[in-house]
Parts: sequence; C-alpha cells; structure tokens
Amino acid sequence: MLNTLEKGGAITRITGELLKRPVFKNSLRSILNNIDAENGRKFVRALIWEDTETVLALLGALPSIANAAIKALDESLLQVKEKFPPQLLQELVGAIVQDIDKDSLERAIQNLSALINDLSPVLSELSVGAGSMKGDKDEGH
Repeated sequence: MLNTLEKGGAITRITGELLKRPVFKNSLRSILNNIDAENGRKFVRALIWEDTETVLALLGALPSIANAAIKALDESLLQVKEKFPPQLLQELVGAIVQDIDKDSLERAIQNLSALINDLSPVLSELSVGAGSMKGDKDEGH
C-alpha cells in the first residue's frame, strides 16, 4: 500500500504539509536534538536479537530503502551545492565536526571497511566508475 501511496505522491504531499506546521517542526527538532547516542548500540542489539523477523523484513526492503536514500542524498547534495555558498557550508560543517564522536566514527569506518571487504564478491556488481568519486559531472544533472 505504501508503494502505491508514494507513486501517487501522497507521502511527499503529507510530508510537505507536516513541514508547514510549527508544532511538527518543533517536535522533530526536539526529538533530533535529544537522540541518545549512547543507547544506539543497545537499540541495535535489541532489534537484531529480540525481533529477528523485523530485521529480516528490513533487510528484504534494503534495495528500496537504499535507492530512496541514494536519490534523496543526490538531490540533497545538488540543492546544497546550488543554494549555499562554500564559506557558509565550511562554517556549518566545521561546527558539526566538533561534536562528532571521532573514536566511534573511526571504529565504524573500520567495521564498514571489513564488511565491504567480506562482501566484495557480491558488491562488485555495484561498482561505480572511479571518476564518480573524483567529482566528475553526472550527465543527468
């Protein structure tokens, strides 16, 4: 049903309407500003080991989730690049970087790298041209 709703644009319209409401934006801001990073690991362990069925359902939905996230990221990057001057972005990212848990980030990158290495035989189908990581322009934009 959600797939049908999204194809009709209902999810986008509903999200747009919610974002027009100050109460929703304030609630969202409050939730995001109060995320308990220390409990993230506990949440993942509980999700994986207490409700394996949900994890398997999420894994089955990964292609759709990944495609939506990739397109959203691509559009976000395009919008940011078009709308924000580099100096503003540098100041914003500089302030954000100061609050990142660098030890956890380093560990996560190492774990991701090991997982990618383990999965490389099946991930090779996803390989993108080396030029994509060097900033080459996409012909579609």
